[in-house]
Amino acid sequence: MTIALRPAGTDEEDRVIALVSELTAEVVQEAPPLVVSRRATDDGPVAVPALDEVLDRVRDLWLRRLSPADRLAVHVAALHRSPRPTPVSAAVIACRLAADCGHPVQLPEFTSMTCGTVKPGRRGVWSAEVGTRPYGIGQIGDYGSIRAANAAVWDTIETNRETVRARMRAASPLLAGVAGRAWEEPQVSVWATAEQRDSDDPDLVTMHQIAHRARVSVTRADRWRAEFPAFPSPEPGTSVWFWPLVRRWLTDTGRTPADGFAADRPVLPRELGY
Repeated sequence: MTIALRPAGTDEEDRVIALVSELTAEVVQEAPPLVVSRRATDDGPVAVPALDEVLDRVRDLWLRRLSPADRLAVHVAALHRSPRPTPVSAAVIACRLAADCGHPVQLPEFTSMTCGTVKPGRRGVWSAEVGTRPYGIGQIGDYGSIRAANAAVWDTIETNRETVRARMRAASPLLAGVAGRAWEEPQVSVWATAEQRDSDDPDLVTMHQIAHRARVSVTRADRWRAEFPAFPSPEPGTSVWFWPLVRRWLTDTGRTPADGFAADRPVLPRELGY
């Protein structure tokens, strides 16, 4: 009596099984499987191969045989099968695979889309940085509060991501699908103690913020401080100002922008999906 080792499949299933067998035989012929464990049993010695390493090599060989368009399709399909948010690195790989198909996508530096830092600076300011040194954007500005610096970091990262998403949508339908997925959140670290967080005051602003809100250059805002004695003084021992006093001075002296005072940054943390 013949015992079937597997049920009869369709022609497509048979082709898949034959392809896997062919690829496995080829990679094993190139290099024998690694043995991770050996032990003796009553039936004789047993060797446990590193099957994961063999499967990795099978996958690499399979991908090398595919056309650029098929490699992109395989990569994108794997992303859509995953229930987890898409890593930015996987989106970047999709863009590089699309470039091999004649659909190049210009990308910003990788870490400027993935990480940022808020650090205490000199004289009471908080420094916002995006990316990792020596790469990334680096410092994007000094702020008077942790909250404002943190929002600036998140906003800059999200702006870079939205730029890439727009380029992906314009490049190809497959990339548009990746752009429409949720992406992993960036890693933003805030170097502040619990006491500093509790005492954080969003009404404290730097000259950089004053200029932005008043819609003028930093040079011009600093000239106001130097030329007009009535311009509010910074907080003692710091380089930050109390915004309500500065705003009142700007209003009283007729320096309110025609379009109104600009907001620092939208409040992004945890409000937008990545």
